[in-house]
Formats: sequence, C-alpha cells, structure tokens
Amino acid sequence: MHLKVSVALLGALISRGIEAQSSPSVTNITLQLPTRIPAWREPLSPHLAAFSIEMDRWLEFAGQEVGKPNVYFNQLLQNLGERTGQMPLLRVGANTQDRGFVDLSVPVLKSDFPPPTVNVPNPEATRVSIGRDFYALSGNLPAGTSFMWGLNLKSLNKSETVAQARLLADTFQGSRAHLTKNVTLVNVEIGNEPDFYGLTRFGVQGPYGPSWNVANYSSTWVEFAEAVSRELEFDRSDSPAGSRSSGPTLSTGAFTGFMGPEWSPQGMLQAGILDKASVMAMTSQYAGHAYSGGFDLRRVVNPGDLMNKLSVRANMTIRTDGIAAVRSVGLKYILGETNSYANHGQPGLSNTVEAALWMTDWLLLAASLGIERVHFHHGLGFRYNTLQPTSESDDGLNITRPHILPSYHALLIVNEAIGKSGRGEIAEIATTNLTLTAYGIWESGQLKRMVVSNSAVYLGEGMKSSLKVSLKGLEKGRSATMKRLESNMTTSVTGVTWAGQSFEAVSGRPDGDVVKENVMEGVFDLPASSIALVTFDDSC
Repeated sequence: MHLKVSVALLGALISRGIEAQSSPSVTNITLQLPTRIPAWREPLSPHLAAFSIEMDRWLEFAGQEVGKPNVYFNQLLQNLGERTGQMPLLRVGANTQDRGFVDLSVPVLKSDFPPPTVNVPNPEATRVSIGRDFYALSGNLPAGTSFMWGLNLKSLNKSETVAQARLLADTFQGSRAHLTKNVTLVNVEIGNEPDFYGLTRFGVQGPYGPSWNVANYSSTWVEFAEAVSRELEFDRSDSPAGSRSSGPTLSTGAFTGFMGPEWSPQGMLQAGILDKASVMAMTSQYAGHAYSGGFDLRRVVNPGDLMNKLSVRANMTIRTDGIAAVRSVGLKYILGETNSYANHGQPGLSNTVEAALWMTDWLLLAASLGIERVHFHHGLGFRYNTLQPTSESDDGLNITRPHILPSYHALLIVNEAIGKSGRGEIAEIATTNLTLTAYGIWESGQLKRMVVSNSAVYLGEGMKSSLKVSLKGLEKGRSATMKRLESNMTTSVTGVTWAGQSFEAVSGRPDGDVVKENVMEGVFDLPASSIALVTFDDSC
C-alpha cells in the first residue's frame, strides 16, 4: 500500500514538473511611469546612433571608385535615415588614421596588411597610403550624410598632417568640392587614442615613452590644430552674427578611456588645450572611446555578460565627471569610437542577439547622460560590426555575402525611438527588476514613446521566460501600440526580426509587412532577450 501511494505521488510530481517545463515562466512587473517629465532629461540628437569606420577599409564601405558606391551599405544607411529624417554620421579614421600618409601617385588607397593570426583574423593595416580620390569617396554615400574625418597625429610630422588637411580641404571646399556637394564635413579629428602614444599599463607601448603625457599632448594638439586651420576653413563660434562658415569644427580627445585618471578630459582642459581663443572658437566637441572589455581567446563566453544591466551602467557612468567637465566649457561630449569588446569583438557575445540588447541600452543610456553621439566601430570582418559590407567580410559566421549582424537592429530601434520631430528628450525610467530596462522619450513635455527591454537569457531549452509588464500611471483612455525585436534565443545570429520584418535580405531592404500590436490596458508581455518600442496615442 505504501509503495502504491509513493508511486502515485511520484507520478503526480513528475506530471507537474513536465507541465511546469511546458509552460513559460511569467513574472508580473509593474512599471511606474513618471508623473511628469523628468527635470534631468536630455535632448536626443538624430545623429545619436553613428558609425566609426577603420580607415584602411574605407573602400569596402564607400565603394572602390568615385561614382561607384557600395549599394548594399548605402541601403542600410538609408534604412536608418528614414527613421529620423537624418542620415547617420560617419567617422572615418581610428588606429589606421595614425598610419596614414598622403601619396598622390596612388589613385585611391593602398593598405599594407600583416598576415592574419588566430588572435587577429582580420588585422589592421600597418601603413595606409592616401591617394587623390580617397576623401572624395565620401561623395559615394547617400545625400545628407555627414562626416568626421581623422588626420594623423601620432607620427608627429606636421607637414604630413597638413598635407592630409590640404587634400581634405580640396575635396570638400576646393577644386573637387563638386564630388562631395551632397555630403558634409562636420568634424576634423587630429589623432586617435593619444593616451596610447607613450607608456601604457597594457603591454603595448607607444613610441614616445614617459615624456608623453596629457599636458604634452595638449600643447602638441594645439600646435597641429593651428597648422590644420591654415588649410581648412573652419566654422568659428567667434565669427560675427550672420557670417558663420558652413565649415567643420575640430574634435579633440579621442582617449581610449583605459588610461584614466591620468588621461581624462579634465586633465586636457586643465593643461590649457582650449586656452587660445582662436582654437577654442574652432573646437566643438570632445570624443571619448569606450569598450566593455577586450577580446580574449581564453574567455569563457557566458551569455548575458555583455548585456548585464549592472555592468552596462558601471561602464557608462564612470564617464559622468568627464561629461560634466566638457559641457561646462561649452563643448559637446561624444563617444567617437565604441563597441562591445575591443580588438574587434568577442564571438558568441558581440555577434549575437545579445549585442542588439546591449547596444540599444548603451545608446539610450549614453543619451540619457548627455552624450550626443555614439559611433560604433567597424572594420572588415570585425565580430562586433553591425554589418559586413562585402562578400569578403569573413566574420566567422560562414555567410558568404554582405550581411547584417543582430546588432544592426539596435540602430533601427533607437532611430525609430528618436523619431523625426527633432524635439525628443530622453530619461531612463526606474524599474524594479534587474533584467527590465526602460527609457522614455518626451516631446513638448508629453511621453510619446518608450523603449523597454528584457535582458533575461534564453538558450533554447524549455520554454522562454517572460515579463508581464503593467504600466502604472498611464492616462485613462490613452491607447498604445508596440513593435517587437524577436529572435529564437539569446545566442541567435540570424532569423532576427524587427516589427515583423527581416532586414537580412541581400538587398538590405526590409522584407515583410510591419507588425504592430495593440497594448491592451497598459499591459504587455516581454519575452527573454527581446525589446519593445511602445508608442503612445496622441488623442488624450
């Protein structure tokens, strides 16, 4: 008798266990909406989601010749521009801008590459020869595209830097400006990651030893900026009203962020980098660089590490003092180069759906802290790219054609959240759950849109967990619709959709109809590793 009871009890428990595994785990969450627009909100720039491109591979993105653009890359940019009414801003430069030298016997570009290794399957060029048409390729990009071009500082060869500025000026302001008439040069960056020109704490040492410090950099940068300004016509803030130039401004800094606190925007400012009124008038921004760590073949990849809410905030909020310092002197703060893991990305994290969740959070958190632009770095075949521009872009995914990666969807989502009004303001909305993240976008004081994400991990076993989100404080009678980022699991690299559409076609155009859901009574489900863009009705 005892045995029969035990068997029956065991059977019931097993049955319940199977039932539990076949039913998704749902957690009820109340999300309190702000009762009024937060006083600490920040303006949203339509250029928030921006690109950084390694200079040695510029041709793969822009096209091999003037007048022969990369149609696929341009289509992906246009997808983004359609959502804000402004084309994304491109920074071209990075490590190889400091290895660039003008050689007008070269038609466009000649890059010298070392052999690939297991650690560096897609190495950067050791030398870049800048030909006559190099900067003119900018005109291959869609009309309305803006650029930040980088010049060589690391060589400390003023004649070379001036030669690059002269060619850049001729391309955008001189005899060849007709080739770039539909695009705009908005910033010029002198040098890349100068905090790595001397001694570092990371094994690789720069050429200038212990004498190279932030004060030395600051005086050197001023000297080179003045020389460059004799070649390029800059927009100057001290020009009389009505006579401002449409030229570019200078971008300073470009520090890695790994050499703080010795190298910081505060140190640069204290060293007098803007003490000369003429230099200050031409300078509009400080560019910081930021990564979540570095690629390591030995890393044990744990899905969830990259998009972890605590880690994202720990990495971003260390910049708040620098942001405040830069803005206090009238400059904008941008992230001129960023991505997930330095040294081209960590496979299994940087190239999966997780990267889309991380990138969405990273972008919106940056904006909520006062960072105007965030340039995600790209090279050919880099694991952290949002897209691969050519069939030769071997990123380890065995896709033998140009293609997007899951993180491209983050750019779509954020640009839709920003919208076209030009009046958007953003603040993070507090939540009571470590996997739930929310941001509100206000226009004219009214909450218009909200981006909500669930960074819980799902690896394909059992049923996917979900959050049942109830919006508290939503005006009675105010309706809302929702679009979703959906995928099979956290580690998916393909099969991802945004609002029911796939962007994985070889054309780069969306495939399928846009899917919107009604948010009934302010309640919606948010599965693991997914994002929702909630748009509120204007009728109330």
